[in-house]
Amino acid sequence: MIKNFICYALLTALTAVFTFGQKPSPTMMPSPIPQIAPTPVDLEMVLTEAEKQTAFYQETFKDLLATEIKTFEKYDKTGDLDERTVIESNFLVYQSSENANRILELRNVLKVDDKLIPDSRSRADRFLGELAKKKTFDKELEKLESEGLRYDRTVRISNLTLYEAITLAKNLRPFFDFKLVSTENYDGSEVFVVSYQQTRKSPFITIDEKESNEPGVTADFDISLPGALKKSDKFLRGKLWIDAKTFQIRREERLITVQSNSTPLVAQESVFEYAPSEFGILVPKKITFTDNNLRKISKDKEYSAVKNTKVIFDYSKFKKTSVEVNIIDEP
Repeated sequence: MIKNFICYALLTALTAVFTFGQKPSPTMMPSPIPQIAPTPVDLEMVLTEAEKQTAFYQETFKDLLATEIKTFEKYDKTGDLDERTVIESNFLVYQSSENANRILELRNVLKVDDKLIPDSRSRADRFLGELAKKKTFDKELEKLESEGLRYDRTVRISNLTLYEAITLAKNLRPFFDFKLVSTENYDGSEVFVVSYQQTRKSPFITIDEKESNEPGVTADFDISLPGALKKSDKFLRGKLWIDAKTFQIRREERLITVQSNSTPLVAQESVFEYAPSEFGILVPKKITFTDNNLRKISKDKEYSAVKNTKVIFDYSKFKKTSVEVNIIDEP
């Protein structure tokens, strides 16, 4: 998993002045959109063009503001809903002040279970003043996480909006088997449905291990497993819905599976849904994260997956925001 943050419209504080001013967004054109793929479809071409569009997404998805509704659902041992918490935040895709190549998720929590956070405005002022003084990217990230995720229940998740279809990265693709499943109409657009399955252990993907320091795109996941399954094969698999005209990602289903005897069990599932925007990219509309408990069901070491926690992220229409940060020392 990964982590998250805050935002506002006009913020002032004694030690710092921050202006998050809305401005008309310039007309932004995506990288040249390829022509509709020929028939029969060349799968390698689809993957390569889609990878280009994920890179363009990362370049473009910054300084954007939306309302985020985050719903936590906690389930009991039988898989029945036990508890629900709803957190509403201003959500900003924040350009790191310490690393020009990194963007972060910044959240200013406004409501919890429909109850207003009474000091959200003044707290945001103080927080941004403290954030601007962090001298390293890691410290900046740590501060953003502790503030934006402070009301999260059972799991703390972030940065899911920042990267899409990570398995398309050039350094990761050799570790996956891709198949063109079908061509279909999805939400009014023709899409290629492509499945992927990790075929062998990768130094770029860690699951319950020390984070990878390999160059290139890496993915690090934390899951809770029974002792008997800790040494089992743990692989990624899923599906991509790729727009047939633009090669942008319209939907992704990403699973972390654990091998139990002959049966792969789903330990975690993330579903990403994207919507059109005025910025030349499809932007997050809804993300659903599900964490399962893997429980032993028989003496012969058979296990089943029982839903433990579900977190649903819903986003309003994204708007372009200019962000200026100026430090003013106290007298």
